[in-house]
Amino acid sequence: MIKKNKIDKVLDMTGLLCPVPTVMTTKTLKDMKKGKILQVITNDITTRQSIPMICDDEGYTLLELTESDGLLAFTVKK
Repeated sequence: MIKKNKIDKVLDMTGLLCPVPTVMTTKTLKDMKKGKILQVITNDITTRQSIPMICDDEGYTLLELTESDGLLAFTVKK
C-alpha cells in the first residue's frame, strides 16, 4: 500500500508571476517546522526550475511535481 503524504499547508499562487511564487514559497517554507509538507500550486512555468532549485539549495525534499490543465503542483517537505 502506498502512503500518501499529509499536506500541512497549501500555497495557491495561481495567476501570480515570477518572482512572487518563488519568493512566497521560500518565505513559507522558512516559516514552517522541519518535517512539514507544503503544496505549491501555480501556473507560472518559471517555477518548474526555481522551486526545485530552492529545494536543492535549502535541503528540502521535492516529493512530487504534477502538471494538469496548465497548473503545476509541487509537494515539498521541509
